[in-house]
Amino acid sequence: MRKILILLLFVSSACERGLEVEPKMYISAKEAFSNKENVDAALVGCYDALQLQHYYGRNFVIIGDLASDNSRASGTKIEYYSTDDNNLLSDNILVEGIWSDIYTAINRVNYVLTQIDGLDFLNTSEKEDISGQLRFLRGLHYFNLVRLYGGVPLKLLPTDDVQEDNFLPRSSTNQVYDQIIADLEYSILNLKNTLPERATVFAAKTCLSMVNLSLGNFGDALNYSKEVFDSINFLEEKYSELFDHQGEPSREIIFYVPFSPSDKNRLAEYLLPNPLGGRYENSPTPKLVSLIEENDARRNLIAARYKDKYYSTKYSDLTTGSDRVIVYRTAELLFIMAEAAYRIDSVGNLTDILNSLNKVRVRAGLPALEELVAGSIWNAIQKEKQIEFAFEGKRWFDLIRTHTAIGTVPTVTTAYQKLWPLPLSEMLANPNIGIQNQNDGY
Repeated sequence: MRKILILLLFVSSACERGLEVEPKMYISAKEAFSNKENVDAALVGCYDALQLQHYYGRNFVIIGDLASDNSRASGTKIEYYSTDDNNLLSDNILVEGIWSDIYTAINRVNYVLTQIDGLDFLNTSEKEDISGQLRFLRGLHYFNLVRLYGGVPLKLLPTDDVQEDNFLPRSSTNQVYDQIIADLEYSILNLKNTLPERATVFAAKTCLSMVNLSLGNFGDALNYSKEVFDSINFLEEKYSELFDHQGEPSREIIFYVPFSPSDKNRLAEYLLPNPLGGRYENSPTPKLVSLIEENDARRNLIAARYKDKYYSTKYSDLTTGSDRVIVYRTAELLFIMAEAAYRIDSVGNLTDILNSLNKVRVRAGLPALEELVAGSIWNAIQKEKQIEFAFEGKRWFDLIRTHTAIGTVPTVTTAYQKLWPLPLSEMLANPNIGIQNQNDGY
């Protein structure tokens, strides 16, 4: 992907604090927004931020399973073992890096958003679409932050220096969610793009359905997810087709992050065993392996076997690192529909819930579930989603949302572990966030 080339220093924290943030090349801010081609380059720069190593380029995807009961640290990286143990310190590389990379992404979005309205060479429709794409990205970024750290500084304007005035205190969790919803609702009304590697109305509605599920707004979660699923109405016939990274992306994919040899990820390298050319930093837990039925078509993608080692093959491009990272796909809508319907009326909606789950099970080559009582359907929903999305970075957030991390993950024994600590670097640099503002337990 082309890199955004503008005068702004894209900040790597809630406010920059001495990290290496200068772009390698410069053009003036006036030039950067002088024509449509340069505006698109700036927009591409906002999408590029999703590829950062601590974001969808590697670590954000990995920790979504590593902190849960899906995967375990099996290599040499100390920070992965700390995450696996759910024994994080505020100076952990992952705690610092994910925060930093997501705020870098937010700052890029905020900068471009401040420029769009004043560009006379863009018509109203073009401005709406670009702003809609940017607001989707910002909503997604804050949704990822708030689920990990709780209330965070809510930056809605760009930061291009280290003046003390640019540091903000933590906003409440409710304030962050209010902004996420506002951004996504704006996107839904203004987006025109239909390509799945960029924001679409379907992507914004999918994210908003997940936000509502997290907030306990089950009626809205059900409505948004059903609306998108009914509109797309497609599941890939073979599960493996979703992860065939050589051809065009599956129609099941709603939003994904593309990678290429020049903008690569290292997920395959971190998942594959050493004899196959990988580092084997992250592998399936015995529990996950035991949950997968022998004739499940998803087995070899989730828990392939090399001698005594199990490993995921969802990312397999060791040579170029061009595996795309799927953020949303239609199968997830089925699970949102099932969970929301269960929460609304587990007995009255039982047929609809089973229908959603069975679409996924039958695709995996498994028999349909029948005659489950309401008391056992909840476990079926959680088990099926755990398997379906293993190594896609979903499991930890599902456990936190459903308040089941304690009792499911052996290393999660107290409530404070459900949030990550705020990074030490932020507390040292930000005069508005001190030790007294740290999350409980850290």
